[in-house]
Amino acid sequence: MMKLDPEQIDALAEIFNIGMGQAAASLSGLIADEVLLSVPHVSVLTVSEAAQQLNATQSTMYGVRQPFRGALNGDALLIFPGHKSLELVRIVAGHAVPAEELSAIEQDAMTEIGNVMLNACIASLSGLLGHDFDLDRTSIDIGNSRSILGTRIQNHLVVFLHIRFELKHSQIEGFVVFVLHTTSLTALREAVDRLLGRPATSG
Repeated sequence: MMKLDPEQIDALAEIFNIGMGQAAASLSGLIADEVLLSVPHVSVLTVSEAAQQLNATQSTMYGVRQPFRGALNGDALLIFPGHKSLELVRIVAGHAVPAEELSAIEQDAMTEIGNVMLNACIASLSGLLGHDFDLDRTSIDIGNSRSILGTRIQNHLVVFLHIRFELKHSQIEGFVVFVLHTTSLTALREAVDRLLGRPATSG
């Protein structure tokens, strides 16, 4: 599988960091507390490699899924280890969340967090590519890393963002994951190269 080179990775990380600044402002208003967000690392992985990265955290995970279509096609996911997602949802919902359980109120809170985060990332990609995306309805996924990423799409590629949330009283780490059709990598590479001022390549 083609990879992005280090300069392309750095440019992509900077694009997402700009989006995270916008998401942080929205989240700060949502929870009435200052939120700082950063993207310390971006990777382009296979689905299996991404599942292994996520397995390094915890077996039970919660994710918000946002399918999108356009210049790139795939799913955007905001993924947290179970205890971390429940901590963040507790802050947004304003009350305790039972372990390993999400009521309708907590699911709404998690969906709202996911919408803020994922829409900021998708907007960053939209600006990079110069094209808007069509978005489908968001959904909540609960399970292990492979079930959340999807076991039927092993030939897809994953743009993997490790996100660090810094709140006044806690630090939470999560992941934004773009599961893309393999044909989308060419469009992504070409868009990043345009940003870097590189000449277009053929083939």
